Amino acid sequence: MPPGWQLSVWITSLAGKNSILDDLMGILASNYFTPAILTIVLLFVWLGTRDDEQREYNQLTLTRVGVGVALAFMVVVAFNTAQSEWGNIWERPYVNHPEAADAMNLLYWPLTDSSFPSNAITGIAAAATGLWPINRRASLLCWALVTLWGLGRVYVGIHYPIDIAGGMLIGFICCIAAVKLIPEDNPLSPRVINLAKRLFLA
Repeated sequence: MPPGWQLSVWITSLAGKNSILDDLMGILASNYFTPAILTIVLLFVWLGTRDDEQREYNQLTLTRVGVGVALAFMVVVAFNTAQSEWGNIWERPYVNHPEAADAMNLLYWPLTDSSFPSNAITGIAAAATGLWPINRRASLLCWALVTLWGLGRVYVGIHYPIDIAGGMLIGFICCIAAVKLIPEDNPLSPRVINLAKRLFLA
């Protein structure tokens, strides 16, 4: 069992006891709510300023953030591939605990990839991290969404808390690495932005 599995069991044991809480957690755990809000936030940061200099800075930074998100997903793929070859670090909660199985059957569906780290949380955490130097309020909002999404996915029995924490950490590290290692004056970012302008996306 992974560290913190008792907390996971306690959280998932709440499922089925309150229909309002179940509905809320079902929404939070879904693959649509948090990504949709994050997309809106990113679009606002990408386009939502009339100051040309600030908008250019935002867009140049977001191109480097995009590299960080891609790097985070590459790390997740490496984890998934390794676990497919050598065996999972641990089974998903709904395999190990009846409470989690009940929650999953009530509110979600079984997943086939490895439990650690949470794929979804990793990518969103990387994007939330990258927003910090651009717009701290947007970054904090996204981190709040990441946390709620993670809580929802523990509630429905598909992740342990350590899966969520691991995804957050990987996303954070990968985005920081990309933003720090890729210089602001790199030649690729302006080309990406020029392409976006030709497509009326910037």
